[in-house]
Amino acid sequence: MTWIGNKQRTARLTDEALNVRVCGLSHTNFHCSYLLKGRPGQRVRLFFRDFDIYFGGEHCPYDSVTIFDGSSTSSPIIKKVCGLQQRMELYSVGTDLLIHFNTTNPAKADPRGFVIDYEFSNRFVDVAQLLHGQKGVTHMRGTECDVRVESNRETSHYIYSPKYPEMYPPNTTCSYILDGLQGDQNLEKVIVTFEEFAVLSDDDSAVVTDPPTLEDITCPAAWVGVATSDATMKATLSSTDESNFEATLCERIPSGSPLLGPYVSGGPRMVIQFGTTDKLLTDGLRPHGFKARVDFKTDFGVAGEPMGTSNECLFRFRSPMGFFNSPRYPANYPLDTNCTYFIEGEVGQQILIHFEQFALFGEQGGDRCKDWLEIYDVFHEGAEERLALRGTTKRYCSDTFPGPTVSAFGAHSMRVIFSSDSTGTGNGFKALYEIRPAAKEDIPTHETKEPKGDGAYRCGRRIRASATTPTGYVMSPNYPIKYNKDVHCDWEISARDGHKILLTMVKMEIEGEMSATTASCQKAVIRVSGAPRPEYCGTDQGVFTPLVTKNNSVRISEVIAEYLFKVKKNRQNMLMRRNLDSGSTIGTAL
Repeated sequence: MTWIGNKQRTARLTDEALNVRVCGLSHTNFHCSYLLKGRPGQRVRLFFRDFDIYFGGEHCPYDSVTIFDGSSTSSPIIKKVCGLQQRMELYSVGTDLLIHFNTTNPAKADPRGFVIDYEFSNRFVDVAQLLHGQKGVTHMRGTECDVRVESNRETSHYIYSPKYPEMYPPNTTCSYILDGLQGDQNLEKVIVTFEEFAVLSDDDSAVVTDPPTLEDITCPAAWVGVATSDATMKATLSSTDESNFEATLCERIPSGSPLLGPYVSGGPRMVIQFGTTDKLLTDGLRPHGFKARVDFKTDFGVAGEPMGTSNECLFRFRSPMGFFNSPRYPANYPLDTNCTYFIEGEVGQQILIHFEQFALFGEQGGDRCKDWLEIYDVFHEGAEERLALRGTTKRYCSDTFPGPTVSAFGAHSMRVIFSSDSTGTGNGFKALYEIRPAAKEDIPTHETKEPKGDGAYRCGRRIRASATTPTGYVMSPNYPIKYNKDVHCDWEISARDGHKILLTMVKMEIEGEMSATTASCQKAVIRVSGAPRPEYCGTDQGVFTPLVTKNNSVRISEVIAEYLFKVKKNRQNMLMRRNLDSGSTIGTAL
């Protein structure tokens, strides 16, 4: 059966009108074909008014209706349909459309059949004009004007309203699905900036004077909606849910207005919807509609201020409090990635870093430092910067969970470097930071508690050997009572010239745990200069082997994370014994 369209013609394809009854469901093993042929410039629209074909599965292996986007079965398939369908619309790209109806033997059920309206018209959106011949921009087959834009890795594209720059058609809804790369090694965000915008919706409108918020904009006659979250994108693309957007735009928006964007996706996808009603408005100016630039950029999933190009993982943090993380955290970080995080305070400030999560890849029984992290103090000496690796040359790898860290005295900036190789990946890390007033002394002359909100409890002192005091103890605050939150202690012990110091751990009860090869000192940590391991915690003082210093001084630091970072309240304490000159011990109970 063949129907040929005139300039515009609407008809109904039903059992009666098209004599489909001869191949209805009362018969078995039947095949019917319907060829709809339009005039040049026309497209074909199908509307499924009623459709009830036996449903044998998602792929319709039994009874089915197949719609081809052309005049033969070699044309692309728009859709294969079975089951119950209500008020579904399908469009051809060109002038012709072929429908095949197949039933099986024996009949699987006794459903009603179908009633399909069809329409030939040249008022439907011109797909070729909408795409502008761009690579990576395709029409979504079966729709009137839905478009998909796919990234080819950090590419840029344009999307347009139908007929741009001329007046757009009435009663038209077009969705633009913008998809960045998403995979183990690639993750992109979508950035949309409108370069021209004139979608008129108010009889009295001329040019938008920027409203205080996007919520103040109402667009009854025509609109452009921007959906960036999963929930709003799902509603926008649903045939049943009411569309909801993060931003709704209309009227003629002047160049330079913040309403033009940029709009940034929350993940690798964004959806833009253009819609009109039967009421078209004009202000006598051109252009009409919109033109928008779509940029796909690498998304590291890091909240800081970008400092490099879009594919460089360089971020700066200046807020008084915040966090930074490995790329794409909590998903696995990509291979062969290098990131640098700049945490920058002002003169007279210091920085506290506390890791909430740390899980890097390391080979079991092999190299556990394939991926690593380093923390540096940054000293500003005139116009120059000097980086000092925190306390040790050891990197933090898969076997060491970093303890809380405070920037060195005189350093108001810190730098964190993360590197992954090509052999494996993990969840990565998330670290919290706080920029606070700096300590007044490198080594305290006496225990102090800074004013509330202005710093940690400071403890420690300088201990110097003498003929009468060659030995002694160093202990954490309140020992043997539980220690408090937000504590930072520094001791500097000095023997007489020509002597060394022997340190021995007497008692240690600090949150965390250590073994011969691993350490997890997330909440509290002891650091001893020159010790074989960079950090100590837990309850096994045997992990701290007696240490003889290389010279006549040693520094011991204890950092206990602040309550700000949700540290547990039932903390224990530490005791260390020191022996000066003769090589005695330091005992610490944390």
